[in-house]
Amino acid sequence: MLGIGIDIGGTNTKLVVVNRAGKLLAHERFRTEASKGSGFFIKRLAAVVEGFKRDYGRQLVSIGIGAAGDVDPERGILRFSPNLAWRSVKIAGPLEKLTGLPCVMENDANMAAWGAYELELGRKTADILTLTMGTGIGSGMILAGKLYHGATGSAGEAGHLIIEPDGRPCHCGGRGCLEAYCGSYAIMARARELIKNEAAMVKKFSAPGHEKFNTICLTNAAAAGHAGARRVWAETGHYLGMGLAGLILLLNPGCVVLTGGVSRARKWFLPAMCKILNDQQIKTPFEKVKIKISDSADLGSHGAALFGLEHGLK
Repeated sequence: MLGIGIDIGGTNTKLVVVNRAGKLLAHERFRTEASKGSGFFIKRLAAVVEGFKRDYGRQLVSIGIGAAGDVDPERGILRFSPNLAWRSVKIAGPLEKLTGLPCVMENDANMAAWGAYELELGRKTADILTLTMGTGIGSGMILAGKLYHGATGSAGEAGHLIIEPDGRPCHCGGRGCLEAYCGSYAIMARARELIKNEAAMVKKFSAPGHEKFNTICLTNAAAAGHAGARRVWAETGHYLGMGLAGLILLLNPGCVVLTGGVSRARKWFLPAMCKILNDQQIKTPFEKVKIKISDSADLGSHGAALFGLEHGLK
């Protein structure tokens, strides 16, 4: 049996085909382009799935979907996504009708957490907190070996914990959220405040062929010793530590997994993050917790596929 995993992000959407062991067999990726509407987007998903069906036929038995935002997993509805600007969008049902495959849908960070649980940790750690660090900040929790949803399916919105009352504006409409300090859009907004000659930064530090002022450029600048870039990453680590400290005290996880594009700058934000964690007054949960940075860019899509295979056929 093979499963399709879909990871719907604020910027890009990934689709994969994996087997039960998590081996990648096929993948596709496209720009999410949420501004074109959910109907257009779902048809694009269905077209890619149809391509997979032509290649793998009846071996494909399920679809797992992870979407950025507040998800109703029972009804397959994206209730609200700040980074997509969508509200009350039905995704699982329409996609199931178009493809003929059973669909399960969760928050994208929940699917990344499931991917970390299965693939990074081999189900050997029963209590895991996963933070996805991309356009926004999401989190998923595996508690006692099970995905934790909370009363309404909304558990894990760590990106919208308030860490600075009346702080920076967040895409959710609030202020002072963790995401407003550690999401990539917030990091780059802070970089633009501190680094005035953006064009020179792009020319000097961008990845070849990708001349953009983004977190990759900022990481390269930090590696080259740029003081402003290092200050931005240190501030990011400080605020990330503040958010994680509260979560670790509340959940007492055995492992915290950080994943997503922003996590690749680990060298530059981890020292400030770890200082906050080490300075906590209640020591035990911080001495025992393991911090793991995933090198996989596909935990969300792979986790969605594996979750779909396990739960979509029940």
